[in-house]
Amino acid sequence: MALDWLENTYSLSREIQTVQGYGSCMRRREPLDVEPNWRHPLPMPMPYQPVCVTQFEAVEQIAKLSNKPRIFMWTDAERNCLNGWEFLASVRQGVPPQGIEAELNAWMEQYPNAWLAVDLRDGIMPPSTTKPIEEYLASIPRQILVIVSGDSNSEVWPKWSLPV
Repeated sequence: MALDWLENTYSLSREIQTVQGYGSCMRRREPLDVEPNWRHPLPMPMPYQPVCVTQFEAVEQIAKLSNKPRIFMWTDAERNCLNGWEFLASVRQGVPPQGIEAELNAWMEQYPNAWLAVDLRDGIMPPSTTKPIEEYLASIPRQILVIVSGDSNSEVWPKWSLPV
């Protein structure tokens, strides 16, 4: 009996169903237009909301700012830092993810106004974290730039684009 009800309320055509009780269902049959990427960019990085940019977009956007922030690049090697940005290790041999996260927490206390640029470009080892990187970055109360290699349109993070 309960299985029949479940089969009747499940739809393969992406219908929205609102079930009230066990009998009546209200359905909307139009297809859902869900875009995989963010529709609008953010004008500025905000705490708890990382933004996605390529290295060239990041340099271009930061050049437009009247007050240049101090930026640390969370990457696997100092040679990967951009434009004189300071280095913060995202992985270290023999150091577990908890140790990397502890270093980042100490960095946040030492540099309370600095921005974090997370290096997720091709060929770079991603940061070692105990949670998935998307979840971990969303828990950080800092302005975060996620640096990617190709297209900065992301399913996870909005693109950063200052207003013209």
